[in-house]
Amino acid sequence: MNKTLIALTIAASTFGLMQTAKACTTAAYHNGEAQVTMRTMDWNGYDNATVVGKGRGINNSYSETDGVSSKAKYAAIKIESFTHGTVAEGINEKGLEARILYLGTAAGTQFQDDTAELPNVDAGEVPNYVLDNFATVAEALEGLKVVEVIPTGITGIPGHEDEAIYPPVHFQLVDASGDVAVVEYIGGEMKVYNEHGASYMSNDPAFDFHLNLDKEQVEPNATIRAADRRLRAKLSTEDLYQRNITDSQQALISMKATQAAAFSGYNQQDPYADNATFPTLWTVFTDRTNKTMMLDRAHTFAVESYSFDMFDAGEAKRVVLGENPMPNTTFTNELSN
Repeated sequence: MNKTLIALTIAASTFGLMQTAKACTTAAYHNGEAQVTMRTMDWNGYDNATVVGKGRGINNSYSETDGVSSKAKYAAIKIESFTHGTVAEGINEKGLEARILYLGTAAGTQFQDDTAELPNVDAGEVPNYVLDNFATVAEALEGLKVVEVIPTGITGIPGHEDEAIYPPVHFQLVDASGDVAVVEYIGGEMKVYNEHGASYMSNDPAFDFHLNLDKEQVEPNATIRAADRRLRAKLSTEDLYQRNITDSQQALISMKATQAAAFSGYNQQDPYADNATFPTLWTVFTDRTNKTMMLDRAHTFAVESYSFDMFDAGEAKRVVLGENPMPNTTFTNELSN
């Protein structure tokens, strides 16, 4: 049995079938002026992603239960998913990125208790909290240490519209200097991973398992399992370092190869998750140097471009910059069939 099979067999026996409802992959590249990130949104359903620009000064409360309240210090471009507007992805005017990805409870996801000793931030509000209030990864991590991230249920999830789902998620933060962190809450404890491997992220199991695959130099297989998607994205992006790509535009173009490597298909079944399909609903390419975002939706060949020139960053207002051209289940159902 080769090293890949050994490692993934251990994962399956340790974490069960690693079933997920959300399967995304990220890869962050940082070399000179080239500060770019690729992220796929793979979901067994639909998310009706809406791109919004939010200016400085908007009043925010990040939890209805003793929540942190503040005026947004920084303007940001955010991708809101699902009917209640969970921020899946975003970049603020300082070049700080924050994103939310699936990490199931079988992997140990458990958020903090509300002890009333610290103010609260809902788990689903972490990207909002980070983008609104901090300029760097280091600042954001310090900000997360002085709040309790609590598991307020997420609503509006396709197939669970009338439920509040426990937020089985973890987070990636990347800033304009190339600093990166993966943040997970395992067994109620905040865990932070700052090493280079944190530039590449997917889903279950917990992140220390993925870092061990890096250490063991495991090679990816062709499945859409989280470990394989992450390793393929890592392998493709590491090639940019080998070629010493320092130009942002060239790096963005090169990251298309990473997108292709991480792509989970439109109707490819995952045998490790009840043969479910996880269509790549959209891919985003973010340029932290130029503070721009390019969104490639499954619905169209056209790529949408977004920048801070599209709204008034100094006005305390939410502006819709781009909406899903097919805001219903039709497209996803067609892909699944």
